[in-house]
Amino acid sequence: MVNASKELLDKFYDLADFDQHRRHNAAIAILDEFEQDGSYVMERLISGLASSRAAARLGYTNAFTIVLSSFGKDWPVEVLFKLADEKLPLNKENSGSILGQHLFHLAMVNSNAYNEALCEIVKREIGLVEKQSGLAYSAANLLAQCVNKLREKRFAKDLWPLVKKDVTKSLDLIDPEWFYFALHVIEKHSDTLKTEVSFLSTSGELYISDKDYDAVINILKKASGFAENELILKLLLLARASRSFETIYSKVVEKWLYHGDLHKVTSRALPFINTMLQHMDFEPYELVAVFSPEFVRWIRSVRKISEFHFLFSAIEAILLVLKKSLDAKEWTSASITKLLDNFDHVRDGNFDEYIGGNVKITEKILMQLRDGIHDVVAEALKECGWRLRRITKVFLYWPPNIQENVLELLFKHGKWTEETRNAFCSSVSSLFIVSVRAGRKVTAIYKEEHKKLLQKLIEKEDIGVKLPVASGPLSVFMNILTLWAAAAPDSNERDSYLKDLTETSTISEQISENDCSDSIAILNDLLLSLLSRPHRYHRSIVHYVFASFVPQMKVENLLQILETINLSNEELMHEQDTSGSSDEDDDESDYENSEQSSEENGVNNNDSNTGEHEETDESEFEEENEEGSEVDEDFVNNLKTALGSAAAHSDDNSDMDSSSSTVSDETMFRLDEGLAAVFRKRMKKSRALNAFLIEQAQQFRAKCFDLLLIAISHQEATCKTVDLILPLIKCAQQALRRKDGELTFKKATNLLEIIIKHKKSELNESNAIKLLDELVLKTSQIINPIMRNILGNVTSFLFSGCYDTKENALAASMRSKVVDCLEKYMNDKKNQILSEIVTAPFIKHPHALLSELPRIIEFAFDENIRTFRRVEALCCAVAFLRKDLMKSEEPHNQKIWKKFAKCLCVFANRFFSCFNLDDSKPRFFAYLVRILTSFASLAEESNKGRLQQSLTEILKEVCNTVELWKAGDRLTRFNGASQTICGRKALASLKHLLKTLES
Repeated sequence: MVNASKELLDKFYDLADFDQHRRHNAAIAILDEFEQDGSYVMERLISGLASSRAAARLGYTNAFTIVLSSFGKDWPVEVLFKLADEKLPLNKENSGSILGQHLFHLAMVNSNAYNEALCEIVKREIGLVEKQSGLAYSAANLLAQCVNKLREKRFAKDLWPLVKKDVTKSLDLIDPEWFYFALHVIEKHSDTLKTEVSFLSTSGELYISDKDYDAVINILKKASGFAENELILKLLLLARASRSFETIYSKVVEKWLYHGDLHKVTSRALPFINTMLQHMDFEPYELVAVFSPEFVRWIRSVRKISEFHFLFSAIEAILLVLKKSLDAKEWTSASITKLLDNFDHVRDGNFDEYIGGNVKITEKILMQLRDGIHDVVAEALKECGWRLRRITKVFLYWPPNIQENVLELLFKHGKWTEETRNAFCSSVSSLFIVSVRAGRKVTAIYKEEHKKLLQKLIEKEDIGVKLPVASGPLSVFMNILTLWAAAAPDSNERDSYLKDLTETSTISEQISENDCSDSIAILNDLLLSLLSRPHRYHRSIVHYVFASFVPQMKVENLLQILETINLSNEELMHEQDTSGSSDEDDDESDYENSEQSSEENGVNNNDSNTGEHEETDESEFEEENEEGSEVDEDFVNNLKTALGSAAAHSDDNSDMDSSSSTVSDETMFRLDEGLAAVFRKRMKKSRALNAFLIEQAQQFRAKCFDLLLIAISHQEATCKTVDLILPLIKCAQQALRRKDGELTFKKATNLLEIIIKHKKSELNESNAIKLLDELVLKTSQIINPIMRNILGNVTSFLFSGCYDTKENALAASMRSKVVDCLEKYMNDKKNQILSEIVTAPFIKHPHALLSELPRIIEFAFDENIRTFRRVEALCCAVAFLRKDLMKSEEPHNQKIWKKFAKCLCVFANRFFSCFNLDDSKPRFFAYLVRILTSFASLAEESNKGRLQQSLTEILKEVCNTVELWKAGDRLTRFNGASQTICGRKALASLKHLLKTLES
């Protein structure tokens, strides 16, 4: 008996470890020890192949394979077979030995050291299968490995006779494992198999006749749960080689894949298709077969079940493979057309819209279409709906020649409807791209090739409009107005566009004569008029024209847009009604998607959190005076129906003074209920209309804000956008007073934040002081907390315009203004200055205002100042207690901290000497303790010593006064404030301060 070392035994234990790295390292170590303890190692490895643990079998098999590949020449095959039969006896008592012998054979084959003994291995393996049918597929795979290592003659002579009777059976009788075996050896030994195997052609390629499709499907069904994926993948590879992929997939694989109920199909198809697409590099024509109508039908069925949410990521991964292939490979027009038909002609509705997600596979397919575009557009014009909408989404991605053909087909189709007009105009508008990096850059793109395309369309088609002479963006704008007029479905809308065209021509003439001031204002009015109409395709063209003229605009032109935004809903809708837009757009995409931001044209609005806003109970829309208005015939008819016979003489000149009545009480109650129902119906319609008009007004305001965003972000703008700060604040204030002003408030404050973040370069000392003065005067009555915080940010922004951070240099005028505001605020009796405006510079720029710290502390302890302002002073002081400021070695700063320490000692000592819960304020106490604690922990020794000498005894006395800290309502308030500001309850925060002073 061999006495193995402990280290070697540990390596065998590691072979059974779950960690694959430990198993790998153990196998390498055992290989190094094999020369010394070869016999022992070999016996242990072979015995371990029958382990009941999967990790152990895996580790021992790998180690055995490595050992045989290195030392196989020293171990004859007869010795190994004898050893295997001893260690892995095939009897009922050792049920794992059959699996162990299979792994033993597998290791011998994979080691490549016993290729001369492959016939013996095959014979032994066939014997194992006869004893254990569960090894059938693994054995078949091993047999295929052995066979594929042999030459044709040797296989035909030695091994073919052993398997011939199982492989040559007809497809309806052959076992799945032998079918699997045959598929794996066909390529290497086709000459031997082709004369006797029924599913091979005379040339040795895979050939399955029509009558055998069902038999192969049954084979796949029998293989389910074992090796069906490997079997089908091999079947498809052979089908590809024999140029019968589409047939085999559609007639065999697909029939197997989609049989059964939906749950079984999904559990079978989803993992298989995912695996198949990952392991095979499919050609386009093969993907057409995979993404067949059956596939689309199955996906649509899965969409209906509740588990779709969990399956969607796997479905999206499948579609992404197709999308990548469309980008990477050359697809023929026939394949593209067939693929599109597969997705489009299964049930009703757009596949992309039905499934959802971001892949948009049918749009991607349509983008690749080059030939046959006429048929696609013709079908879209015939069917309308989603087919037309999809064309508009992909139109931009087609080459110019395809775009030209599509526009001509849309233009020549005949009578314009809302859908066809929307498709044509939306396709044209997609050629205009305006992208915005908020506050930084605006990019307006309209390619020259697209310009020529539209010009050619206008010249080629009978538009019926004579274009004025113009150049630049207005020339483009006039071309678009001409196309809109030509596509208008009614005369009123056509006349409206023609009027706009004439007005644009006048603007062009004024600009050419250098009369830009009024012409830009008129142009803005025209653009706003177009935005107010319910056509989404107006947006991109309006954005393009507006962005082109931003460099010529003044602040007054932008204020013109803000004035429009500030109109009440009633005034705003009246403006829209009189702007020439009498048309209605019934296309669902025009209204339902109207609340989408202008991001579709590249405009990106960075929404921030919205705050509370004041509400008013007054409706923006009052009941119209119906005196002299037309009678609503439907309403009158409904009233007559409700009254029944009682309304028979309502129009006669009967005696109005007659008070006699023969109507019973029961009839009266019935009539009352009927009339109430009629009036409820009328009021419901009125409220719905009112809500719709308010929503339209809101969306129009959002479009106006998009224009302001473009102006603020434009890199070539000549006007100073900081001049919009006060108007935007006014806009936000007015929005707070409206019941439906939340969106306007959000948009206005977003623009303010963009200006604050990106437009510091526009500030100078004079306009910063001027804006700060106006800000103080115009914002004193604001109470909304969100708005007040924004005003604090604006003040800090204006302050930064006069402050050089690198040099720590602040303009004297700004310093004087900030200090003056602080003094006025502290002595203000009428609340004319907001605390956020006063404190923001001190809190956000303490380096610049450090010299004012002693004065701030004096304000905090001035008994003549109201308590809440004294608390604000302490809050400002906290901002100065920073390590970088307090550790500064500059003499000037050290003098300030010394003076601050002296003031703090005097004031704090006085405060704690007469401290009691009834007379003190909780927040004042908490901020003072926080200041003292922070200062004590950061101050230099001399300043800390002063604080220690002044406060230690008095703090001990306060902490030890038991009656002071008895539970009560006041103590609860002190604890709450102290917990919020200091992170500890009141007494605990004082003890922590005392400990800091004594440390």
